[in-house]
Amino acid sequence: MTRLIINGRIYLGRGNYAQSLLIENGYIAKTGNTRDLLRDLPLGAEQIDAEGSLVLPAFYDSHLHLMWVGRRFFGIECSGARSIDEIIQLGKETIKKLNPAPGNYIIGAGVNPALFTQGEIRELCREDIDKISTEYPIILSRHCGHTIFANSLALKMAGFSESAPDVDGGTIEKDSTGRPTGVFKENANGLLRKPMPPPSQNDLINYIKQGMKKIHSLGITSCGSYDTGGLDYENTVDAYRNVFNEFKAQGKPGVRVTMQCGITLRDDILDLYIARNNYLEPLWQDPLWGNFLKTGSIKIFADGTLGGQTAWMKQPYCDKPGTYGFPLMDQEKLEHFVKKAAGEGMQVLIHAIGNAGIESVINAYEKVTGHLKNPLRHGIIHFQITTPDLLERMAKNKILALVQPAFLADDIHVLEQRVGPELASTSYAWGEMGRLGIPVSYGTDAPVSPLNPLFGIEWAMKRGVDIYGAFDAYTTHAAFANHDDGSLGRIHPSYRADLVFLDKDIFSIPKDQITGASVLRTICAGETVYAV
Repeated sequence: MTRLIINGRIYLGRGNYAQSLLIENGYIAKTGNTRDLLRDLPLGAEQIDAEGSLVLPAFYDSHLHLMWVGRRFFGIECSGARSIDEIIQLGKETIKKLNPAPGNYIIGAGVNPALFTQGEIRELCREDIDKISTEYPIILSRHCGHTIFANSLALKMAGFSESAPDVDGGTIEKDSTGRPTGVFKENANGLLRKPMPPPSQNDLINYIKQGMKKIHSLGITSCGSYDTGGLDYENTVDAYRNVFNEFKAQGKPGVRVTMQCGITLRDDILDLYIARNNYLEPLWQDPLWGNFLKTGSIKIFADGTLGGQTAWMKQPYCDKPGTYGFPLMDQEKLEHFVKKAAGEGMQVLIHAIGNAGIESVINAYEKVTGHLKNPLRHGIIHFQITTPDLLERMAKNKILALVQPAFLADDIHVLEQRVGPELASTSYAWGEMGRLGIPVSYGTDAPVSPLNPLFGIEWAMKRGVDIYGAFDAYTTHAAFANHDDGSLGRIHPSYRADLVFLDKDIFSIPKDQITGASVLRTICAGETVYAV
């Protein structure tokens, strides 16, 4: 199919624009002025009038959780709640709307006590969630996903009503009598969730479809997505294939997904990834549209989160003396997994937020990068609390940083009180990272932070990044981080025709107005997948 986009402001690079863009069979064929391209247009070609809008390469979110984005439509949505009472009310309303079968687990997400402005300013406890319901086991997650809160029935079903063990790399918080309070963190979370039945294949399909619909509406056509902890890999791949097949029958592409695959700190799961021998190979593709699913990296967690005070720090938290956070595994085990995956030619991406956690990851990577300067594209996801020496080591070894500028919208409220003004000033250092030559890509970790790339771009510019650098981090750099460089992230002949139309020119408007720009149309593989 041949399509011609006319009357646009088509972005080809810094200060370089065209009027029109020719698409042939899902690829960008040519750019130029409208008159010349119309002259050579074959009969029957479709014309799309951009009506003066800004036409960009579609956004690429370097790290998110696509299934979790979709799952949020089927539970208690707590984001934006300003009090414990508001969360209780949201929970009651959601249960009434969903009308679940007796005994079904009710999940929720988006709790952020740092945003509470009414009532008690604290984490939730079991008694709070009991006020939502005592008839259903309820588990709510903090907006970061690393801390969860449970009601008494959920605790009972997991065997933790009145006591609980200590957990390596995690905590089950208890009151002065040793009774669990309903707060679980990091590696302890799996113990609470253990009795939960896994989502059905139909559930997974619905999560993916809802997530892709949301992603397309924001001008995103590609993402690196962490959806599997390893044991559910085959079910996850099958669910994606089912969705892509359904979308294909409707004549519309889905979202291009590079799977960032968890190993749950288990050698046998990593061995399974190696044995499949399908690393970077297409798991679902179309002859015209190209590849839409592949295994792109192994995902590991080194520490927790800043908000939950589980990110591993080299000094105690300023607002909780004696607390350093903690590593989620020892250094020997971390280095073992990195060496083993790298030895099989596989990219490793590691979640690290605190400066001690980041240092431990750099130490592990330096043993496999060497003089080759990181050809496998190993990287650190989040990379928040940093010092100049850590930045210099990242740059020297060309270690990728997959960061989420939108995090700062929440963390700005607690950053200095957590780590102090000096360390805060060298953290979230996206501008300095770019100047040092660290390969930086942007994402959202959605639904942890808002999925809108324009929101992330605006926050990146508040830390010394210019609009062009921020945009590149959401397109070409994100494509590089997920092994799609050379086909995605630019408007260039032979690249995939994945595009987004905006109603405002983000390169010329004041930076505080960027988030206010709206997506008018999203095109994937030459096909319109969203339009207002």
